[in-house]
Amino acid sequence: MADDLLDKIRPEVVDRWGDPAKHPETTMTAAAIAELLATAGELYLSHHTSDDFPMVTVHFFCVLDGVVWTTTVRGRAKEKAFRRDPRTCLCVSNGDLTMSKTAGVAIKARAQLVEDRDAVRRVCQAQVEKYFPGDRKRQQTFMAALDTPNRVAVRFEPIKVISWDLRRSMRRQPGAPAAQG
Repeated sequence: MADDLLDKIRPEVVDRWGDPAKHPETTMTAAAIAELLATAGELYLSHHTSDDFPMVTVHFFCVLDGVVWTTTVRGRAKEKAFRRDPRTCLCVSNGDLTMSKTAGVAIKARAQLVEDRDAVRRVCQAQVEKYFPGDRKRQQTFMAALDTPNRVAVRFEPIKVISWDLRRSMRRQPGAPAAQG
């Protein structure tokens, strides 16, 4: 597996396009960010542990009314962490490590815990529909696992959005492989 990964890394791309903030031509449009958030499967989410160490975990997520949401359970480390310090960073990508096809978004945000049962159910239902579209049996199983009495929703209020679509930069490079998107 490591050899496969190394075969995908292109040093000339990393050297030239390594920092999205320095290359506005790689910034994604709002529509492209919305599409990525609608289709991506994993959300990487940070929080600070009780000893103030950053921790990143992977989550199911959904977008409702243009806002990223996930859920957690009351009493778990993440829920306690967001009560102490709501600062977080979310990261979603298309999961491609070839560099010439990579697109992603990092969102600096504040986490807001929402305990209203109707809101929690709405977030759970949106996650069920996102991950198991059209599969009623799996939707019911997933909903039963999510919609528990101690479940809380987490709404992320964005502070800053940083995006990159290296396919855009590759279009500008002579001799680069054809870019998609």
